[in-house]
Amino acid sequence: MHWIIPIVLASAPLQGPVQPPVNDPTPTDESSLSGEVDDCQRGVKSLKNDVLGLEFYLQDKKDYKTYCPYTKWEQPKLEEYKKEPKSYLPRDCKVEKI
Repeated sequence: MHWIIPIVLASAPLQGPVQPPVNDPTPTDESSLSGEVDDCQRGVKSLKNDVLGLEFYLQDKKDYKTYCPYTKWEQPKLEEYKKEPKSYLPRDCKVEKI
């Protein structure tokens, strides 16, 4: 039984450690990367304005119904809030939050 192991080891081909193939990274054009970064930054800013605009829009709608439903006010469209995220409620309708 012990004589089988040396035969198997002797018949196995001798190889060194297996090295993974080397792939040199392909050079990339830095100007295209810069353009991608700029596009990403614009996208993030647009997304941030969209989210803030939606938050202000919904908060104004809720505050108007809660604090000044008898004041005449027409809420701007959501697109207006997205362009410039801020509250568009009239000054006399805003409630200071503690």
